[in-house]
This record gives sequence, structure tokens and C-alpha cells, in this order.
Amino acid sequence: MKHISMLMMILSLALFSSCLKKGLTDYPVFDTNEITLVNVEYRFNGTQTMNGQPVVAYQKLNATQTVDKTNAIINVAISVPAANGQFTAAEKAKVVQSKLWFYMNISTAASIAPTGGTATLGDPTDATKPLKYVVTAANGASRVWTINVTSFTNL
Repeated sequence: MKHISMLMMILSLALFSSCLKKGLTDYPVFDTNEITLVNVEYRFNGTQTMNGQPVVAYQKLNATQTVDKTNAIINVAISVPAANGQFTAAEKAKVVQSKLWFYMNISTAASIAPTGGTATLGDPTDATKPLKYVVTAANGASRVWTINVTSFTNL
């Protein structure tokens, strides 16, 4: 019984003690709210299945972009790559500018949210109109970024 009590005391000491120490250096909060890279992909039902359901396949699209940090505008030219593997010619023919998936690289510790009717990241997006996202820095400063698809090619 003595050993169990001693073991419980040691475990409680380990569980309820803190590794943090007072007087640690305060570092500045990140203050940048930028989109640094825009990626575009097309998603479709692949040939593999799991539990009787098709597994979603992804095809990254070619995106060339110019970033205007001053005005918070990114212009993107998108082209669909050649068919390969699961991304067949029939699937390639289905890729349209009004049903694309976007994902971005943003500043460290920032968050991003759609605004002005733009679809949530992770949902199919209609890129025939400007896409608007609010990027909020860790210090709370926010900025609205506009992404324009300047050209879309699916040859």
C-alpha cells in the first residue's frame, strides 16, 4: 500500500507541475497578412474504391502567377496538364474554370477566410469571377486579397 501511495504522489507531481517558467522573453506577434502562393487543382472520383465508394483523386493544375503585394492582387494563368494515369482524357475534358479547388500559402500564424461570396477553401470554386479572401495576421491586422484568373487553358 505504501508503494502505491508513493507512486501516486510521484505521478501527481509529474502531472500537476509546469515546465513553463516566469520571465521568459516576449517575442513580437507576427504581423504579416499575405498570400504568398496560389495553387489550383481539379478533384474527381478516381478508379480506386474504399468501402464501396470511389476515392477522390487530385490533379494539380499548372498555375503561373504575379503577386502585387502593394494592392493585394494576385493574377493567375491556369493551364490543364496532359492526361496521365487516373487523370484520363475523358476526365481532363471535364475540367472547367467554374469548378476548381484553390489552396494557398499564407503568412506564418495567419488565418484565411473567404469574403464577398467566394467559396470556402476546400470547396469547388467558380474562378470565372474574382476570388476574395481576408488574411488575418496573428496580431489581428487583416487585409483583403483578390485573386483573378487571367487565363484558363484546357487544350
